[in-house]
Amino acid sequence: EEELTRFITYFAKRPISPPRVLPELYPQQKGYYDLDNQLKESGLWPFVSRSRTSFNPAYVRAFYSNLRRDGDTIRSSINLVDLEFDLAIFARIAGLPTRGDDIATYGGDDWILNNEAVVIRELGITNLVRHSGAPTIHSAPSEKRLLLYILTRILRPRDGSHTCLFNEDLKAVHAITHGASINWAKYVMIHMADCASIATERSLPYTFLVMDLIVAAEIHIAGPNTKMTKIWIIQDSTFRKKSGDGTGAGPSHARSPAPAPAPAKASLQSIADTLNRLTLTVDGMGQSIERMDWTLQGQHHDMTAFFRGINYVPLPFDSTILGQNYEGEDEEDDSYALSSSPDEADFEDAVDGDPMDVEDDEEDDDAEDEDAAA
Repeated sequence: EEELTRFITYFAKRPISPPRVLPELYPQQKGYYDLDNQLKESGLWPFVSRSRTSFNPAYVRAFYSNLRRDGDTIRSSINLVDLEFDLAIFARIAGLPTRGDDIATYGGDDWILNNEAVVIRELGITNLVRHSGAPTIHSAPSEKRLLLYILTRILRPRDGSHTCLFNEDLKAVHAITHGASINWAKYVMIHMADCASIATERSLPYTFLVMDLIVAAEIHIAGPNTKMTKIWIIQDSTFRKKSGDGTGAGPSHARSPAPAPAPAKASLQSIADTLNRLTLTVDGMGQSIERMDWTLQGQHHDMTAFFRGINYVPLPFDSTILGQNYEGEDEEDDSYALSSSPDEADFEDAVDGDPMDVEDDEEDDDAEDEDAAA
């Protein structure tokens, strides 16, 4: 009863982060060989390239509704079946390494202070723009933008600020690009548990991983699924390098004596911000479409179950109505045949003496009057 109330109150309509699919050969096809090698050397490639053609939103929400983390173990339950995964089993199913440090303790307390500028330079950010104090990745080359995209939408999905580099993002980027040993399985497990909190309305991430965990627990999955859409697949246009970033150099006042380039840079930045907002809008539309799809499929499922539950049995055919048998009697019953109709004389004899035969009564009276006169 308590679990049902929690699900209905906090998770029945909780948005689900749209999964993102990184095509297997995408980095190589785009010439991002360094990124391809970094993802493989860090042990992240099996996780970030994970793909499914569909997922069941009801089971994803049920999993998160009952999710609890106790140290290096997570527990949940679906359909009264208890699920428990320690870090080793979780890492095996997720395809993530467990060796190394936690991101929170990576590099020590002063790491951000000493290394933020280093990471920004390594990312190729030529025009540093901050948003709420955090550096953004607008002017970085496409390969580095793809790295942050993978981080903020696949490895650690979040609802917004996808172009901002927060402290933990800087650590994760540095660890990936430098091949540091990180306990990525615990990194994902902690974020999964944080998103299950009822204190915030975070979108529920890792749909592919959740489905794999449910399958590993041998739970039968039934009901309407959300099928793959084009929004899930990473597109080339998302990371197309802007023409203003082609030089790879920072702004130079010596070669820009005229005031015209400043508005041009502002215009490019405005376009970048607009594209970022548009990306968020498209993501929101994708979530709305998925919620509509889930609602329609749920209604279809409910209506199908309702009509299957109607036990309609037609009335049995009975040829006897009001005591009269009408079945097969037309061939044997000759009551309406011409040959069986009585002739006029027989009919007169049959009605003689009938008190309702007024004509007979009048003729009898006339005969009695004649006898009396004689």
